[in-house]
Amino acid sequence: FGFTTGTRSTHSRNCGAARRGGRRRTIGMAQKMMDSSPKFIIGAVTTRLTVTVPPGLTGGELVRVAAPDGSYHTVMVPDGLSSGQQFSVELLAGPADGSAIELAKLRVELEAERHLRRETQQEAMRSRTALEALHQKRRADHAFLRDMVKRQRRCIEQLTQQLKKDEAG
Repeated sequence: FGFTTGTRSTHSRNCGAARRGGRRRTIGMAQKMMDSSPKFIIGAVTTRLTVTVPPGLTGGELVRVAAPDGSYHTVMVPDGLSSGQQFSVELLAGPADGSAIELAKLRVELEAERHLRRETQQEAMRSRTALEALHQKRRADHAFLRDMVKRQRRCIEQLTQQLKKDEAG
């Protein structure tokens, strides 16, 4: 994805918008800012990216972009755009101090946790499958034993009747 970057403070933009008009308008504007999305953090530094729509994507679809700080963000391609066209998006910038390294460590730990969770879920699924197979085998064995016991009882009854006939006759 092609992008260019620049940073600026949203503080001046937000305060300028709220200063227009009288007190009522300022309160109304502040309320609108709190209620509507996207929400802005006063004084936050943002990064503006110019994103080229990848081949095969059109407006309304999601695209994942890499910010200069190494973070990834999912953004929606604006309606009416198609492959090769560009659009601009503004994202909250990552930490400017040494916490970028800490953030990278946390991402590695998170990915390791996700990997472990996937392995655990796969192992649990294998265990469930094996347990279900054992239950099916047990049911089949019980059915076989019941049939075997019924056959033996019939044989015993037939032999008992035969013995009674032989003794009587």
